[in-house]
Amino acid sequence: MLKRLFHLKSCIRFHHCTAISLDNRALIQVHGADTSKFLQGLTTNDIEFLKTTNAIYSMLLNARGRILYDMIIYNHQINKSSYLIEISQNAIADFLRLLRTYKLRRQVNIEDVTSKYRIWSLLSLQDEFASTTNDLRENFNFKTRQGLIVGQSDPRHASLGIRLITERQTQITDLVDSCTPSNDSSIYKRWLYRHGIAEGTEDIPPGECIPLEYNIVFLNGVSFSKGCYIGQELIARTHHTGVIRKRLMPVKIANYEELSKSSDNKANDLTIVNEETKRRAGKLCSFIEHDGIALVRLNEWRNSLRIQNADVSITPSIPNWWPPLDEATKLEMKLDQSS
Repeated sequence: MLKRLFHLKSCIRFHHCTAISLDNRALIQVHGADTSKFLQGLTTNDIEFLKTTNAIYSMLLNARGRILYDMIIYNHQINKSSYLIEISQNAIADFLRLLRTYKLRRQVNIEDVTSKYRIWSLLSLQDEFASTTNDLRENFNFKTRQGLIVGQSDPRHASLGIRLITERQTQITDLVDSCTPSNDSSIYKRWLYRHGIAEGTEDIPPGECIPLEYNIVFLNGVSFSKGCYIGQELIARTHHTGVIRKRLMPVKIANYEELSKSSDNKANDLTIVNEETKRRAGKLCSFIEHDGIALVRLNEWRNSLRIQNADVSITPSIPNWWPPLDEATKLEMKLDQSS
């Protein structure tokens, strides 16, 4: 098995990291002569990008253009049409069933290899999520290549840390300098929520969510130049002709304890309303304590918002990693057109 290691230099500003074992994530290996063409017809991103990078972010949609699964696809073996697909642990059975349904007679092998490998996210939690294109791999020092399968800056955004895939038995402290390991995936999830990013079926209910509302373009997860794929029509039409009226945003939740009592830290059915007009303004999707993500109507985000029928206020914000907004979106959000 080919193992790739990048040359990494230590950085004084970024001298320590937290390495979080993502045991809530799974890996599916897809390989064979027809694999690239097979995935190209299913995923929102362009598989050809994996000729020049080790990982891409993508989604698999249904025929109506709704998200079934979000995923990170890794180039497992160069020039051998072998990929590792990272998905939610609780989606394995349905994901495998779906791939095998579309496989037909293609020369494609599909296998759950989660037990062979471990997925890590390396983060510097003391540093604010920044709008940068710097490759964070330059900020860490790896001591050895032994046990390393893939190492790549998170393809969604350069500031999201580093994704590592290691052999299951590899100890992260033997691989990475100045690193504190953790099995608490809630640290990682809270980091995502704090910056308005959803991940997995727990945040993106399969078959319900529209990709552009979940900022797939902002997160480098869609190609508008590749060929056809399932669900493409809705994405292309909305992107080129329509304004996105709702977007996933990070929110601060006051009095979050009231939600935790009744929803076990899940908020899939909690409606957000305008406190003055009582008009629906969005939906709280997931949260950990006072950090959450919500699908918010852009023309409501500056108003006083709360959870319907609860004494819980919701305060959305614009993530600083969002790219410059187009004029139509600024108008929808009631932002200064010169900004």
